[in-house]
Amino acid sequence: MTLSKVVPFYAGNKVNLGTLIYDPPRNGPTLWEIGIPDRTAAEFFIPEPDPTFVNPLCLDAADKFRQYGLWDRYSDIYRHGDVVYTVGVSDYSRDWFFAHVLRNTGNITDLSTTTWQIKYNLQDVNEKGNYTLQLALAAASYAELQIRLNNPDAIQPCFTTTRIGYDNAVARHGIHGLYRLYSINIPGNRFIRGNNTIFLTQTRSHALFDAVMYDYIRLEAPAV
Repeated sequence: MTLSKVVPFYAGNKVNLGTLIYDPPRNGPTLWEIGIPDRTAAEFFIPEPDPTFVNPLCLDAADKFRQYGLWDRYSDIYRHGDVVYTVGVSDYSRDWFFAHVLRNTGNITDLSTTTWQIKYNLQDVNEKGNYTLQLALAAASYAELQIRLNNPDAIQPCFTTTRIGYDNAVARHGIHGLYRLYSINIPGNRFIRGNNTIFLTQTRSHALFDAVMYDYIRLEAPAV
């Protein structure tokens, strides 16, 4: 059905749609969340730029993400491993890098993919229910994000976005591009009582700016 059959509109006319209410998808109560669902990555950790490239026009906190070369700061800050975020301990404004980028090894033809971890504890597990991982991306550029649960070496991921995005938000010093939302169902028997880990791998490394930006991540328990 076309839009004109749902809401008639004509050139020069005004149509009063009344109050429109958007109910974001939710399947169960929140177990934990990372970020703010505002379609940008502005709330996450944005590093100080390399002193060589400081732009005096972008010193305000609101414009900090516009500084040049911030993607390379990831390799400087996380020299010995990738992001590890522990729910209840870590702070996303300090411990979650604003863009999931590649590791620059110093050779532009040998860029390394990166795997981020989210660690959390489940005291009870409903093995017969379905959990939901709400994954909102603020931007993507020639990327493929794969998700694994508790086994980073599993051949088959729990979920993959496949190849997505032409936003180039990292390269153009942006903080968001085209918004994407994925509601990922995970059977309860995939979790364990106690400590669990979600592994997020950006698998494509064909160019320096292959990357994603996260907007918001939430794990929901099965519906009550």
